[in-house]
Amino acid sequence: MLFLLRLFAIAILGLFSIMQGQGAPSGKNAMTAAAGGHAGGPQLVDVGFWPTVIYNLDVDSNTFYATTYVWFTWTGPIDPSETAEFINNVESWGLTKVKTYPKPIDLPDGRKYQCLRLEGRFFQLFSLKRFPLEKHALRILLEDNTNDASRVIYRFDRRNSGIDPHLNIPGWCISQWNGSAGIRHYPTNLGDATLGDHGSDYGSVIFEIEVTRPVNYFVWKMLLPLIIILLANWTALLLHPSELSSRAAMSGTALLTTVFMQQGYTAKLPEVNYLVLMDKIYVVVYLLILISLMQVVFQGTMVKHRRIEDLRKVMLLDKISVGVQALFFAVSVWLIIATTR
Repeated sequence: MLFLLRLFAIAILGLFSIMQGQGAPSGKNAMTAAAGGHAGGPQLVDVGFWPTVIYNLDVDSNTFYATTYVWFTWTGPIDPSETAEFINNVESWGLTKVKTYPKPIDLPDGRKYQCLRLEGRFFQLFSLKRFPLEKHALRILLEDNTNDASRVIYRFDRRNSGIDPHLNIPGWCISQWNGSAGIRHYPTNLGDATLGDHGSDYGSVIFEIEVTRPVNYFVWKMLLPLIIILLANWTALLLHPSELSSRAAMSGTALLTTVFMQQGYTAKLPEVNYLVLMDKIYVVVYLLILISLMQVVFQGTMVKHRRIEDLRKVMLLDKISVGVQALFFAVSVWLIIATTR
């Protein structure tokens, strides 16, 4: 009888342990569930960025060089650091990827980790419509070049990502950074029949840094010289109307100087099929100088032929013209800056 009771107790304990093992994950399976992975679905990969150097930002070639750390944390059999592709890299032969560890390491929570030190040249289409007050987003685009979205999905590691505090781009100000993950759809299977006939989807991550030109560059190097030229041009209107040669020479010199100044900065820009912000300001300056030059020539001719007797009215009209032109220039510059996108 005692033997039968012991046998019954052992059977009950064995059944209880089996039910407990089926009801809750243990060991690595428990850590996999905590990390967000799930059997039968795509492998989730967290990707982070930490740029340390950006240089040779060239708006003419629409490229920039960058050095950044890129890391991957995941749970699953696929190593995403082996199949990651930086799709806006323009010099594959010059792209260097140095692994921190020879093989992925295991983290305390059961996930795997690998980090790359990436250095290369990247393409970014720059818009110069607001030059020299434009903003540019320097992007690095990452995709998996082997596993589609049914196997690997990326998530952006915003918590640990950022930019190095010592990161500095000469001639530019860094305003902010951002990152996002998503799915990129290709309306083709790239010739791979295993992907089906309706295109293919791949996980992607975009990391971007927004940079702007310093306002001082616009004020002191671009706008101030134009204001000086306009002041010289308006000074001609303050001379006596009888001094036709001096007045015309000052306005004419201002016009030629403006032409040479515009050629100076356009030579540093790529060929574009639209007017940049600075071009629009120069159009206003050309218009004002031409108005002043026509006013000088007309008044000088009238005075020379003695068709104007009261020169005081002419001089008063010149002063009013200077004030109106200065107000028109200020309002025009403000509207151009506010409306150009």
